[in-house]
Amino acid sequence: MIDHSDKKLDYALRAIQHPQLRETDEFLQWINIPDNKELFLELMACKEAVIRENLERKRRVRSRMYIGAAAFTAAAVLVLVFLIPSLFPTTSRQMEQPIRLFAAITDGEHVMLQTDGHSEQLLEDSVMNLKEVGALTSDTICCQTLTTPRGKSFLLVLSDGTKVWINAESSLRYPVAFNGKERRVELKGEACFEVAKNGKCPFIVSTDGMETTVLGTKFNIRSYKTEDRHVTLVQGKVEVTNMTSHQSVILQPGQDLTYTENGEENISRVNIATYTAWTEGMFYFEDASLKDIMSSLGRWYNVNIDFEQAELYHIRLNFWANRDARLEEALELLNKLEKVRVDYQDETITIKHI
Repeated sequence: MIDHSDKKLDYALRAIQHPQLRETDEFLQWINIPDNKELFLELMACKEAVIRENLERKRRVRSRMYIGAAAFTAAAVLVLVFLIPSLFPTTSRQMEQPIRLFAAITDGEHVMLQTDGHSEQLLEDSVMNLKEVGALTSDTICCQTLTTPRGKSFLLVLSDGTKVWINAESSLRYPVAFNGKERRVELKGEACFEVAKNGKCPFIVSTDGMETTVLGTKFNIRSYKTEDRHVTLVQGKVEVTNMTSHQSVILQPGQDLTYTENGEENISRVNIATYTAWTEGMFYFEDASLKDIMSSLGRWYNVNIDFEQAELYHIRLNFWANRDARLEEALELLNKLEKVRVDYQDETITIKHI
């Protein structure tokens, strides 16, 4: 732990004890300083450990009804959420039925590996290294498709040493061994790539409507249906081609290219951690829309997401959470902020005005 001053320590403790302080501009500026953020998260982790120990002791002797009540306390330390006021004014609260943003599915609980022309198999581990297989000769052409269900992610090391973190509800089609003058894979969903360098053989990721070409770098691609598509560069350089207009752009480290659902294209400088934290087992959003956050929660926990009104999509949040945390804990903290009301029943999260 860094040796923090008493003043910083006192401020961090007050922010933990008084959640309303975290909504101020002063705190948002303070938490953006790396040392301050590290101190705050360390203190939150210590508090979490104590509360978890107490909760586990109580759960052994209390009924399920008590467990549900205790989850509220655990939520306050498992998830750190700061709400920025909505960019849109509140209008009528009445509507006939909610808008379903995200729907749960009843099948698919395992990571699936399918070889072209062969049967499927289930993968019990969360990592697979093709460099260690070495079963194919250089003239063998064989492709596999790895598919992750909701609630699971997977680390795949390709035959050239490229590492691919595959997020929930995604699939990657790839050759077991790369041949020819390019290394090409096909992605549906989201994955983070750390590409092994090979100047003579570019690495190409094909997604819906675009191609991303690199020589050796680290980047994240998000390409889910009904959502904006993102290419976010961590290091190195990538060229992204719009397969409709056939126009290309080159990204620099720290830049994100967005293709919106309306067909608009935008390049902006972003905090890379907000796009890659999922590879470290975290939800991490900065000034993100409630729509994007709830889509991620719905995909990870496999639940329906209903909004009472579409204007609620645009509420902006800063949201940090461990992906191992229970869904109920995150939702309880959202309610505690008293900015929106979140109900969870029958595998459905409903977001309403207060």
